[in-house]
Amino acid sequence: MAKYLILGGSGFIGGNLARALVARGENTRIFTRSSSSIRNIEDILDNLDIVYGDFMDDVALRTAMQGIDTVFHLISTTFPSMTIESSVYDVFSNLIPTIRLVEICLANGVKKIVYASSGGTIYGEPKKIPISEDHPLVPKSAYGQSKLTIENYLNFYARSREIDVNVMRISNPFGPGQKLLGIQGIIAVAMGCAYYNRNIKIYGKGDAIRDYIYIDDVIEALLIAAKKSGSSIVNISSGVGYSVMEIVTAIEDISGIKIHKTYIPERPGDVKTNILSNQLAYEIYGWQPKVKLKDGLVKTWNHIV
Repeated sequence: MAKYLILGGSGFIGGNLARALVARGENTRIFTRSSSSIRNIEDILDNLDIVYGDFMDDVALRTAMQGIDTVFHLISTTFPSMTIESSVYDVFSNLIPTIRLVEICLANGVKKIVYASSGGTIYGEPKKIPISEDHPLVPKSAYGQSKLTIENYLNFYARSREIDVNVMRISNPFGPGQKLLGIQGIIAVAMGCAYYNRNIKIYGKGDAIRDYIYIDDVIEALLIAAKKSGSSIVNISSGVGYSVMEIVTAIEDISGIKIHKTYIPERPGDVKTNILSNQLAYEIYGWQPKVKLKDGLVKTWNHIV
């Protein structure tokens, strides 16, 4: 029976993926940093094999890799908002451990790595909309540059060694399980501000346009990639763009709560518009997003309240 390892298995995407694999009766192991992080998946703990450890710990990774066929690499120690000053830390905590990870995978006979990259930051300023996978890769942020560098290493291994790598350039995922008081994900942050009566910080005029994808659609794409032979690079996106203010207004309408706003200067590493084409994902995987933005927002809000 195939065995799956989720690196970052108690996080937002990882926890939802673990739940989906368990529901399918799959043999699932998660790798997570500490026991305090497993609150997201308390309902399925009895159905999981758990290895605790830090991503930079080779010994822990080797332990987690025993008997594994497919690895979902969902770990990132940095965020899009982090600056160029974080680049050295990023190399030591993300890039080097990923290279070590691949070497450990090869030594243990792992057949496939499915990597969660960043469709929202890897392309930089768009030359065309929607953005397809052949668009120039010119990240404006250190986070995007890191994702691109990791992609390049993974693709090198896929070309030169016997391992499949599926790079999933995910747009802006949202849904149940995302931290309401975190620093990533405008939908979760806005809902947290509504629920806890906190001010939300809006960069510029809130007219930055992004592509938002519901978590169930992301999980379906990851599961399809895990079963599909061969390597690939695809966008996982809704293909539809909404401004930050449109998102905040929609959440106010759904929740019935007025969100207090504080406007602050735009960040230099942010792009103005990011809408991704999902045509290649359909061609390779037969995958299309199913959940419309409003339906996803309603499901997410209902999960909170």
